[in-house]
Amino acid sequence: MHTLNRIAELYLSVEIKYLHRCHSWKFPDKIATDVDINELLQRYQHGKHEVDNQVSHIVLFELIIDRLLLILHGSWRYLREMQTNIIPNTIDSASTVNQQSSLSVGLVVKKYWNKLLHLSSVLQQHENDRRQTRPATALPRSKSSLNTEKRCQTTETSIGPCQSCLKFQQCLRDQSDSLINLCHTYNLPSSLAQYRSSTTDLFSLDNINHWSDCQTKDIDRVSKHVEYLNNTLNKAKSDLQLNENRCKKQDETNSRLQQLINDDKQSKKVLQELHDRKVNDLKKQCDQQETNLNEQIKLLTNQKIKLEQQLKEVDDLCTSRGEQIEKLGNFS
Repeated sequence: MHTLNRIAELYLSVEIKYLHRCHSWKFPDKIATDVDINELLQRYQHGKHEVDNQVSHIVLFELIIDRLLLILHGSWRYLREMQTNIIPNTIDSASTVNQQSSLSVGLVVKKYWNKLLHLSSVLQQHENDRRQTRPATALPRSKSSLNTEKRCQTTETSIGPCQSCLKFQQCLRDQSDSLINLCHTYNLPSSLAQYRSSTTDLFSLDNINHWSDCQTKDIDRVSKHVEYLNNTLNKAKSDLQLNENRCKKQDETNSRLQQLINDDKQSKKVLQELHDRKVNDLKKQCDQQETNLNEQIKLLTNQKIKLEQQLKEVDDLCTSRGEQIEKLGNFS
């Protein structure tokens, strides 16, 4: 959040007229200045869910890249307009390319740096031409006259600094301050920060060359860091996509297992119903058999009683017959 606020301060320092018609890197279908940063920051705040926080972290990284690219777009247009106003006949053909339509980070940084180097070399060449064409017998003029008539000069040839040099050097300092702050924001070493404190108010040719070398090193550092952030962002996106695929597969596996569990429960329920029905049938059969057996036992008991009575009657008959036979034997 602090990084985005710092970047917002940087691109607000560039006049808004240099930022119009610049498409957003994060949202290519929108103009960069139309993107509602506050709404996005509110939407992607840190929350309780780890996955949502990872997504927010990725989106905030992309917003940082988007705002940095917007700064470079505006700076490129500012340098081009400054060159047009100072030396209108030195616009190179490459500067007519529609820089605002480019969404490549590397291409935008390269074109911005090429524009800065081209402007520096044009000013140096113009300065040399002015020195060569200046008459040797030129009469001394007042400081105010020099300030209004000279287009470019150096500390060796000037009585006072010209407005063009002051404007260019002030622009160079402002852009360098933004670059230094950007390096500090990302905890990157800055060659410009070390060299800036040792420079005088008015640059010499050696100062400009050394300044350009330091700025090149810092831009290379920032470009490499942005590339690293892009790679980290792409890796995070890949990991996020991989985790989402894994979660999706896990959900599908869980769904299949849950379906198997439900099917197993249903099968057990059907088997339990069949078992209960079978047990009830067997119980009914047992009860019926028990009833039949009880009836048979009762019938057999009755038959036994009848047989016992009949046997008793037969015994009694045999006894009486035996007595009769015994009596008949005594008579004979």
